[in-house]
Amino acid sequence: MKQILVLTTTLLLCLATYAERIGSVSLNQPAGLDSLVYKNIGATVQPANQVVSCSGFRVQIFSSNRGQNAKNAAFEMEKTYTEAFPESHAYVTYSAPFWKVRVGDFVSYYEALVFSNTVKDAFPDRATEIFVVKEDIVKPLYLGVENTPTIKEEETINN
Repeated sequence: MKQILVLTTTLLLCLATYAERIGSVSLNQPAGLDSLVYKNIGATVQPANQVVSCSGFRVQIFSSNRGQNAKNAAFEMEKTYTEAFPESHAYVTYSAPFWKVRVGDFVSYYEALVFSNTVKDAFPDRATEIFVVKEDIVKPLYLGVENTPTIKEEETINN
């Protein structure tokens, strides 16, 4: 039952992100909110080995169309970025004729914008090429919530 509740919540977040595009619902949630909520009630949140793809934002830090040099430069930029920001993920893509490096998985534009400023500070020589792009992102699917209070336990705690 708990797994279904967490799965449903995750799917609703992705649907809310989709609905944001058509203008009816806007839901912004920091990435670490789940762990903070469950930590406060003594439960743990375990990421499943699954991810959910939904609409979001990434920060583009590199783009070039100079043949093989562009490919090598893209992978070099990915390596440099990963050394500077090991907690964030970099994605190298090829969309003819451009090699691109995009980083992060942000649900809101504002989160991506704030992070882009951090990246600009870390790579000031590339600051003019760093910007936020709308792209499908991946978020971990959380399952296996342990020690989550039932409704009756919550009523007892609140009363």
